[in-house]
Amino acid sequence: MRSLVRAALHAGRRESSEPGVALDAVADAVHRLAVLLSAGIEPLAAVRLLAEDGPLARAAEAASPLEVPEAIIAGCATEPDAARRGWRHLAACWAVATETGAPLASVLERAADTLRALADADRQIDLALSGPLATARIVGLLPLAGVLLALLIGADPVGAVVGTVPGAVATVLGVAALAAGIRWTRRLVAAARVVDPLAGLGHELLALAMAGGAAPAAAQRRVEQAAARCGLTLSVADARVTLDFAARAGVPAGALLRAEASRARRLALADVLRRAALLGSRLLAPLGLCFLPAFVLLGVVPLMIGILRGALAAF
Repeated sequence: MRSLVRAALHAGRRESSEPGVALDAVADAVHRLAVLLSAGIEPLAAVRLLAEDGPLARAAEAASPLEVPEAIIAGCATEPDAARRGWRHLAACWAVATETGAPLASVLERAADTLRALADADRQIDLALSGPLATARIVGLLPLAGVLLALLIGADPVGAVVGTVPGAVATVLGVAALAAGIRWTRRLVAAARVVDPLAGLGHELLALAMAGGAAPAAAQRRVEQAAARCGLTLSVADARVTLDFAARAGVPAGALLRAEASRARRLALADVLRRAALLGSRLLAPLGLCFLPAFVLLGVVPLMIGILRGALAAF
């Protein structure tokens, strides 16, 4: 029972108490890299200046700038999920820039801005989920409240559970209902948190590749190759519409691709916020089907059995 109560208290809690902190830290490192490169420092020298620990320390051991993406990926393997997402983003941008000849400093500046936007999105998601999560934790404690209520009014719920068959059966069913409710709540919360970490990244990388002078077809191949090097499943086939429009209009495709990337991130965030708004109503299902029955079985039934046993013992 104690483990179930602890699980109810921590249902849906994130690994990090401060949303966006991990991505902000990566963004700061990327921005410092961009500043050093803008000052004329060589890429590997800039990485080594910042290589205190973590992925950049691993990247500092690379023999050439072309090996930095793989080193970053290897170095971020033990990082939290959010930080790992940021480091993979950096690795992909670095790979595309070094392979296409795009200016690395400006590439990293845009990457830092993108990572900060993703960190802000994480904070918005956490804020949107804070209310439903608080409700879930309070609801998860209802069965415990029933047991405490029985103790406060002088009943003997423990004796009812241990000394009677109905009490034992009610306890088993109540614990099962409580466990099912906690698991159901966690699944609902996890589903509400799901966000596409690669939203807009393909368009962003394609814009970087074309900034290096690559033709659209070659840029697409290099982006997909760079994504594969960084362990990302990424396709830029849906950028064809934007590229065709830019070709017909005779305008640079880079700005259009970056706008599409920003739009994709906004849509992904809006989808998560919509699911967060619906989470409060969806939590009513485990409340009605699991937590309230657990409250009755663990609190009310032993209370009634204890009262009846006391009344019968008086005769």
